Amino acid sequence: MKNTDYRTEEKQMEGKTCCVTGHRDIPQKEINKVKAALRREVDLAVKEGFTRFMSGFAEGVDQYFAEIVLEKKKKNPALELIAVIPYQKRLDNLMEKRRTYEMLEACADVVVMQEKYHP
Repeated sequence: MKNTDYRTEEKQMEGKTCCVTGHRDIPQKEINKVKAALRREVDLAVKEGFTRFMSGFAEGVDQYFAEIVLEKKKKNPALELIAVIPYQKRLDNLMEKRRTYEMLEACADVVVMQEKYHP
């Protein structure tokens, strides 16, 4: 996993980038519908030339999106997932969970926006 310290400079990014954010608390009976809709949108984005995908890795939609992009990357290595984490302690917490640890390890880059949480 690459880890870019707290954003001090802009990164030059070429190509098309797709970002997502969404609800965290999704009723269990709706999760498969949400994942199917995300899968359709990611497929459409790829068809439209998007190759870079960004997720904040919040519970729910953000992580479903990340899983789907990583799944698609297995067949299309040109795709990349970038984790954009709001603060360092959030990254530390994500790294403690096997599922999110493995997803973060598979990211092309992990960007931590700031050292501490500021509401």
